[in-house]
Amino acid sequence: MGGRSERGEGRFGTIVGLLLLAAVAFAAWNVVPVFYANYEFADKLNEIARTPRFRATDEKILDLIMKEAAEQRIQAYVTRQVCRVETQDAYRRIRCDYQREIEILPGWKHIFVFNNKADQPLI
Repeated sequence: MGGRSERGEGRFGTIVGLLLLAAVAFAAWNVVPVFYANYEFADKLNEIARTPRFRATDEKILDLIMKEAAEQRIQAYVTRQVCRVETQDAYRRIRCDYQREIEILPGWKHIFVFNNKADQPLI
């Protein structure tokens, strides 16, 4: 009965598989919140863009954007310098482009680039 498990080959494969699974879980733990925060921020940009023109100037809109960035804890990346607001008679456009560097795994960092746009008609 000189089976495979007696030589340790099965255990090595299992250990490698578990290490790989742990690395993927750790990477997801670091990356998923970044994308979730950006998704929430982009969704809120659309809502902010629908603010009636008579209620808010472009400066007030930028204030609302900065407040939302703080709520999503991305205020270090989303600043007034990376956001543009353009309000016309019939529409409002908001654009916030920012970068965020994340350590995916120890020693492995990646810069994610987010280009958020909101273009909403004004009623």
